Amino acid sequence: MIPSKPDNEVQRLTRLQELGVHDTAAEPAFDALTRTARLVTGAPIALISLVDENRQWFKSNQGLAEARETPRDLAFCAHAILVDDVMVVPDASRDPRFADNPLVTGKPGIRFYAGAPITLRDGLCMGTLCVIDRQARELTDQQRKILVELAHAAAEILQMRQQAVLVEIASAKQQEAERKMAAEHRRLSNVIKATQAGTFECNLISGKADCNDRWAEIIGYQVDELVPLSMKTWLDHAHPEDWVRATERFKRHLRGESPGFDCDLRMRHKEGHWIWVRYLAQVTSWDSAGKPLNLSGLHVDINDRKVAEMRLRANEVTLERVGRLAGVGGWEVDLDTNAITWSDQTCRIHEVPLGYQPAFEEAINFYTPESRPTIEAAVARAIADGTPWDLELQLVTAKGRQIWVRSLGGVEYDDGQPRWLMGAFQETTLRKRAVQAMEISERRFRKLFQYSLGLICTHDLDGTVLSFNPAAARELGYSVQEAMGRRLTEMIPSNQHEQFEGYLRQIREAGSVSGTVQLLARDKTLHTWQFHNVLDNEDDEPYIIGHAQDITKHKQLERQLRELTIRDPLTGCFNRRYLHELELQMKKGDRWGCIGIDLDRFKQVNDTLGHQRGDEVLIEMGKFLFKHARAGDIVVRMGGDEFLVLLRDADGALTQQIAEKIAADHDAAPNAFSIGHAVRKDGISLDEAVAQADKRLYATRASNRS
Repeated sequence: MIPSKPDNEVQRLTRLQELGVHDTAAEPAFDALTRTARLVTGAPIALISLVDENRQWFKSNQGLAEARETPRDLAFCAHAILVDDVMVVPDASRDPRFADNPLVTGKPGIRFYAGAPITLRDGLCMGTLCVIDRQARELTDQQRKILVELAHAAAEILQMRQQAVLVEIASAKQQEAERKMAAEHRRLSNVIKATQAGTFECNLISGKADCNDRWAEIIGYQVDELVPLSMKTWLDHAHPEDWVRATERFKRHLRGESPGFDCDLRMRHKEGHWIWVRYLAQVTSWDSAGKPLNLSGLHVDINDRKVAEMRLRANEVTLERVGRLAGVGGWEVDLDTNAITWSDQTCRIHEVPLGYQPAFEEAINFYTPESRPTIEAAVARAIADGTPWDLELQLVTAKGRQIWVRSLGGVEYDDGQPRWLMGAFQETTLRKRAVQAMEISERRFRKLFQYSLGLICTHDLDGTVLSFNPAAARELGYSVQEAMGRRLTEMIPSNQHEQFEGYLRQIREAGSVSGTVQLLARDKTLHTWQFHNVLDNEDDEPYIIGHAQDITKHKQLERQLRELTIRDPLTGCFNRRYLHELELQMKKGDRWGCIGIDLDRFKQVNDTLGHQRGDEVLIEMGKFLFKHARAGDIVVRMGGDEFLVLLRDADGALTQQIAEKIAADHDAAPNAFSIGHAVRKDGISLDEAVAQADKRLYATRASNRS
């Protein structure tokens, strides 16, 4: 439905032009209002929309980065400026005014809209301060009132902005405009305080400061305990090591080299331990000489997130050490930015400094001209259809050394789109040279046959051993004489005999076969060998020449590395990365029950009993959930104090039954917990099912507290 025009449309448009705000850059004051609107309402999108003759234009845009303006005929705000109060559309798809609006039926998929008119002092409405959600919902009375106040603040800032332009011509009005801006800043600060964020203000000349209750609460105090407040209050509680880094950033902001001050640092809690907080601050006023006078900002508790990040970093160090022992380096490419991350071992292989981050083209250019087309084609194919690669290629290191490397890679997806390339890197120069040396002459082959640590043998077309090198025989616990004359099936597990017969047929037809085979040693231990065998039919009696390497330890390391990437090292549960792999393996029709578990008041355990006790609780919680899982079910630690139990091929009834059993057995758990469940079935992804389980969990927790 196309909105009608206000009766005062001509005057309204004239006034809008006088403001001189259209198509100007984003400004902190307006962005602060929309950030506050998002924080207060929980909506993902908040806008300051100015309605012109044929369009609505966004002076501030939080959460709708794909749009700068829209036609007026499609604008919800063009309807909202026709009313004096907040216009709320709970579900646009059910509202006859908007049901067939392209902004509803297409991107961004609007469902919920609430817009408060931005009305100037002369009664003319310029637009709205609105919030938008892609889910249907309602506003509380308190949220409605705050939106009205924020819209009023936007109107005041628009008018003061116009006055600030006029101040350049009439300097006599400058002090009055600054006074009003300061008053509006104080009013905005009060609105922000209502959001329960930790806020503070500081006079940079006197050092005197003020903060809300939440600011003090985050470090364990009541505000009265910190009086008199000053810049020194902050300095006394900041960690000395972090303060050096924070000071430099703060000075850059004061010099006007950055738009704000943003820093993570540790603060000493009243109880003596350190917690991580994030400080965001900005100078809000200056004197006539341009010297900063006042500073305002936020204080946010990020301790749990920081602790989790540090644990992840510890895991990365472990993986790097294991990779170095195995001679395997890792790498990752962000396909959005082409930014490349190399592990330390990959840097060593390329002979560049540790931490080196090459450009994408530079990384490709390390390969020799003969190898580049191969790796480029492999990368393009992986991005196009997800095909992984495992290639052995030549490259030239930064020091000019030409080497052979094994490059393995594949694509990782996000929302069905290729997001990262990830893989491993290993120098294979020595192995490659050994293979090439065998091809030089029969004499060298014989020496290699006698002294090689790998398996070199020949066998006839029936699989009977004709020759066997000493090192391989020793590895398997046989003498050369004992190995010769045996059929290889005597050293291959019985369940692989059919596969071995297929190998014999294949090598007769193709002339060569590569792969892996498992051989039983005399002591019944199982060894995995990677082989490449060829058929020699130049003589009267054709035979097969075989060469293999014992990769048993390598396979064990690969399994260990995989376990490290998909397992939580503390609890032994799977981690969040494993969920992505599981999602890729799912087929149409697969059903998974999802049971989300969140430990109640777990932070108090860490704060009062220490992190060691917290770790013990997490370990015991994992064991508790394993006891309730069936064979084939999966227990995941999502991070922090959150767990997930995935029930294989479970419908809603079975999922609910198991969730109720877990809840009923709460006395056996190491900590109180909240629980919610959902089912992944056709039409929804695993992530969506997990999100539904979380939603029910928090709904249950809220209900229990009420």
